[in-house]
Amino acid sequence: MKIAVIGAKGLPSRISGLEVYVNNVCTGLAADFEITVFVRKRYCDEIVKRYKGVRIVHIPSINTKHLDAVSYSFFATIAAIFGGYDIFWYQALGPAVTAFLPKLFGKKILSTVHGLDWKREKFGKLASYVLKKGEKAIAKYADGIIVLNESDAGYFLKTWKRKANVIHNGVKAAHYAAAKSITGKYRIKKGEYFLFLSRLVPEKNVHCLIRAFQKLDTDKKLIIAGKGVHTSLYENEVRKMARNNENIQFAGYVEGTLLEELYSNAYAYILPSTIEGQSIGLLEAMSYGLPCIVSDIPENAGVIRDAGLSFASNDVEALKDRLKFAIDHPGELRVMGAKAREIALKEHDWEKTIRCTKEVIDRCI
Repeated sequence: MKIAVIGAKGLPSRISGLEVYVNNVCTGLAADFEITVFVRKRYCDEIVKRYKGVRIVHIPSINTKHLDAVSYSFFATIAAIFGGYDIFWYQALGPAVTAFLPKLFGKKILSTVHGLDWKREKFGKLASYVLKKGEKAIAKYADGIIVLNESDAGYFLKTWKRKANVIHNGVKAAHYAAAKSITGKYRIKKGEYFLFLSRLVPEKNVHCLIRAFQKLDTDKKLIIAGKGVHTSLYENEVRKMARNNENIQFAGYVEGTLLEELYSNAYAYILPSTIEGQSIGLLEAMSYGLPCIVSDIPENAGVIRDAGLSFASNDVEALKDRLKFAIDHPGELRVMGAKAREIALKEHDWEKTIRCTKEVIDRCI
């Protein structure tokens, strides 16, 4: 059974949670199916033709903010049609706008929805229109739909009368690392900093976090790790907001040992996002036993439950109060961190994600 996976920017890559998902799930299914992932070279950490049993095909695209994703999806779909694939597996809403094409040839369609992307602030009217068209295509053509959280499953049932399979993201066991590189690079030690680690895009709400942190009287630091996507406009904006606060540092894109050190030695992890599918960064932080402070959107609060603190989304004062509570109650935070690690390891196992995904694929065949 040949499966074409369309929608990941790169492989191997950690550019977003979607790529981490494709990396783990597709390689985990490689023993059961002949899987090809269609990607764009410029987003790959390395250029290879095969990766952990998965075939990699590099697809050209029109490299502009508005045409990159759409042109890639079209070219990848056409290439897969002529490649004789049996199942077209679309990742996210946007790429699925081309799902009608393989359906004309009698192909099976599978879709993993990584959140309702048209809600994201970074997308303008045209992009949101395309994303909604992709959502409609999924509802109309998909033989199987996978969502990452119960909220999105409820949305598809209510809006489209389509039942979606809820399969949570997984996480790997933490690899703890002592504070060595980060001490020299950022002048921070264990327990001295709050950590934000994600893409620097508007829906991650870094501007809200910076405003809240600046209201605190604390020696704790705030490390903001990640970078912008397509444009540095938002990243430049939040950097400008924080330029006069020496306790706020931007780490840029991090990976490997540096990433492990940041997770291993943080005081707490913060995710103030306004929309998510299911955050890989949040799950990784939980796996390291970090207490997490998150916005109260269902995709975040539903993951941490009582293993962290939540605040009203977009409420700067509420976030400030949660940060102050965290600083003033280290003992309670340690208990939350232990609970968070237990939830991550018991409920978010990649092997379970892979097994449940295989069951959905088998039903599509």
